[in-house]
Amino acid sequence: MSSSPTGGEAEAGALAAGQAVYLYAVVRARSWRGRRIRQQGAEGLVHVRFRDLEALVRPVAYEQATGGEEEVRAHHRIVEGAMRRGPVLPLPYGIILRGRRQLVRLLQEQYLVLDDALSLVDGCWELRLHVAANAPAEAAAEVSDLAMHCYTELRRHARAAVPLPGDEGRRLLTAAFLVERGAWIEFVERAEDLGSAHPELSFDVTGPWPPYDFVRVNL
Repeated sequence: MSSSPTGGEAEAGALAAGQAVYLYAVVRARSWRGRRIRQQGAEGLVHVRFRDLEALVRPVAYEQATGGEEEVRAHHRIVEGAMRRGPVLPLPYGIILRGRRQLVRLLQEQYLVLDDALSLVDGCWELRLHVAANAPAEAAAEVSDLAMHCYTELRRHARAAVPLPGDEGRRLLTAAFLVERGAWIEFVERAEDLGSAHPELSFDVTGPWPPYDFVRVNL
């Protein structure tokens, strides 16, 4: 397999030899063809291509990310900007690789996984559902079963869904749903209908988000 751009396209941006990179996301190369990122905070981003994949990166020093609140917000802004342009595999904050060679090797070794994942999320956004109990404590088992019933009902309106670890207390269920972009408002309305039909439960839907909960990349 060649790690060079195909079809006569050059890598967008430039990386110095041995330059470490901070990794934001992986996208389909065709999603970015002929476009420049104009979103705030995107200056200095580089697209590193392998076959039909592109990694969205920024040149950085090879040192541990600080984890500051503003840095984390900036990371999510870049990923959300990519989400608006096409299918995106968002990566968690703080991934820094030694250089382009290591990055291309990652894309090569994980190509089939990344390709399948991009096919899964293509045309979709993530919505998160939080269900809490309004019922008294003695009815906890009953409302917990009802929350799962609502999860199953909403699952029918999504391409994929996954329960997530929830907070202790009134919250009964937290889940992520992969929903078609053109149907996310309809999904929210369906959740609101379920909330109206079951006043013992409280529904909160957030998003749309990049599909963080549907991406698993082994580094």
